[in-house]
Amino acid sequence: MFQTSWEVNEDIDCKNLKDEKEIIHSILRKKGITNKEEVEEFLSLKPQKTYDPFLMKNMKEIVEKIIYFIKEKKSIWIYGDYDVDGISSISLLVEFFSHFTNNLQYYIPLREEEGYGLNCDAIKEIHQQGAELIITVDCGATSVEEVNLAKSLGMDIIVTDHHNLSDRIPDCLILSPKQKDSIYPFSYLCGCGVAFKLAQAIQKTLHAPKKYLADVLDIVALATVADVVPLIDENRTLLKYGLRAINSMKRPGLRRLIEEVRLLDKEITSGHIGFVLAPHFNASGRIDDAKAGVKLLLSKDPKEIEKLVKHLVDCNHERKKIQEKGLEICKEKVEKEYKEDLFLVVDSEKTHEGVIGIVAGRIRDLYYKPTLIVTDSHEEGILKGSGRSIEDMDIYEEMKKCSDLFLKFGGHKNACGFSIETSKLGLLRERLNMQAIELQKKSPMAFIKRIKVDATLNPSHMTEELVDLLKKLEPFGMGNERPYFLLTDIEVKNKDQVTMGKNNEHLRIKGTHFNDHSKITAIGFSMAENYKEGLKSADILNLVGYPKINEWNGCKSIQFMILDMKE
Repeated sequence: MFQTSWEVNEDIDCKNLKDEKEIIHSILRKKGITNKEEVEEFLSLKPQKTYDPFLMKNMKEIVEKIIYFIKEKKSIWIYGDYDVDGISSISLLVEFFSHFTNNLQYYIPLREEEGYGLNCDAIKEIHQQGAELIITVDCGATSVEEVNLAKSLGMDIIVTDHHNLSDRIPDCLILSPKQKDSIYPFSYLCGCGVAFKLAQAIQKTLHAPKKYLADVLDIVALATVADVVPLIDENRTLLKYGLRAINSMKRPGLRRLIEEVRLLDKEITSGHIGFVLAPHFNASGRIDDAKAGVKLLLSKDPKEIEKLVKHLVDCNHERKKIQEKGLEICKEKVEKEYKEDLFLVVDSEKTHEGVIGIVAGRIRDLYYKPTLIVTDSHEEGILKGSGRSIEDMDIYEEMKKCSDLFLKFGGHKNACGFSIETSKLGLLRERLNMQAIELQKKSPMAFIKRIKVDATLNPSHMTEELVDLLKKLEPFGMGNERPYFLLTDIEVKNKDQVTMGKNNEHLRIKGTHFNDHSKITAIGFSMAENYKEGLKSADILNLVGYPKINEWNGCKSIQFMILDMKE
């Protein structure tokens, strides 16, 4: 276990707490939301925070160009990434453009054979099939040579992306909220969010029905959660409306997948997208061909949908098996060779490259250290890698300092992807660790996981009313994290500590508050291994987590879901 530090908000005095609304207003104050209008916007079921798409640099010129190609019935190709954001971006533009043109196709590179982003062979193939305009989605921001090739072959090309741009930018029209001289008020849209703003601008220009935009909001919600962008500002608006669209169950393929994973009787939340739905779409691109995800989102044929859902479920099962094997290999290597490193760089021994990003995230979570996982590519002597970062490290900026070592590299603050010669991996590990040591010197707390606690409460405050009020703060995710609470002085006896689950991996604790004698039942998922030894001697515990309503056989009760605990 890594070290954790609890940063407790002292705004609320639980002894003098009048009602649950005080807790909600304290949480909003911490987020900087103080005036009445801001509070109403944040809690509203129908938020209004969105921006004119034409504020985005190059939007007018890009819209004019696309409309010209549509009216001239020229061949348009959408080129996207193989993750959920890319799949969603392609699906959104294909569905939206299909209202205006039939001369439309899309291309998704195969992860293992072609890798992320634009590649020259794909551009040549698209050209041979008669493409006249390529529109990239969720990729292309650093594809200088590939854009030059497309233009040299006589094709026009537009890049739409949300990733960081490098010093060298492609010589074409670029649509990105992250361009240096952009005046767009919000820079954290995912790739599908950028694609939606493009669709919005075209809809406005052509005076097309707004229904065309409303119909694709469910796709935007899927991508916004899956790509782990901050769920604030315009993203929060798009996601709230998008979740409503998902729960309307109007998209046949998505509805059938929701039914297959046994969520049809539940209200779909950002958590369901992040942990259940999105992994199935991702698995298609990781293990096989991401086109299956696009087809499922666009199909209206029940027989085709049935086959596609089965395919995605099978891919996800296979992905889980490969991922767990790769995780065990990497854990063993860290324990034996790299436990003292601050920046983990681990060779996963030919683990399928489709899962190394997930493995990097899991290793990061286990050790709370920035992590790169690499595996063999199809090219002899070349490794492909994926990275995940911790809160206080911008992994893109740290990797950028080592750009001389990479054959290809891209990413953002929290994640990155790259390729590198096998012979240079040791040097990369050495340099990144030196950089991590420098960061630790400047910021000693950088490698200690800080858990932000919104209030210290007694178990008696954990009511159904509080849970209902907390739901108004949803959807939760990056930038709008779930509020956590501290319960202090919980008296727990040995007989009230129980392990649960198929492999006894979960904890259930029943305790009593030492002062007011109120009772609490607490659940710690996957916590048994790390905590059971320490709990044998524990009489008084402090718990950090959140309340949840548990329904069983028609009865409701409050459970406290444990994030962390200390004696």
